[in-house]
Amino acid sequence: MVFPMEEWIRNIGRYLSYLVDENFGEYAYDIVDGIAKARTGEELLENVYKALRLAPKLEKKAEKKCNFRKPSPADIEALEREVESVSNDPHKLRRLALKLALWAFAYWNHCPKKEQKNEGGEN
Repeated sequence: MVFPMEEWIRNIGRYLSYLVDENFGEYAYDIVDGIAKARTGEELLENVYKALRLAPKLEKKAEKKCNFRKPSPADIEALEREVESVSNDPHKLRRLALKLALWAFAYWNHCPKKEQKNEGGEN
């Protein structure tokens, strides 16, 4: 199954956002910056690899209180195909890298607060 470009970019961007979310405490801005600044397809994929290496640690921090989703194999395959198709055009590669990084800084509500109910009928 091949996702439209926007879907897999959003999925990878959502994952990258865990690296800069205070609830996860990683503050791996350097990885997201490395993606944004990638000048070759290899640099871009290497930085996504660095981000994905943190998945077990992030998943453990998310247990029970936060939502956590890693990119799917289909998302990674779509990324690889796109990197390969734009690797000969530096402007398209740069645009792809920036899109991924931008989605990392979009608002994602990873750790929704549970609504507290007042007991005894108080408002």
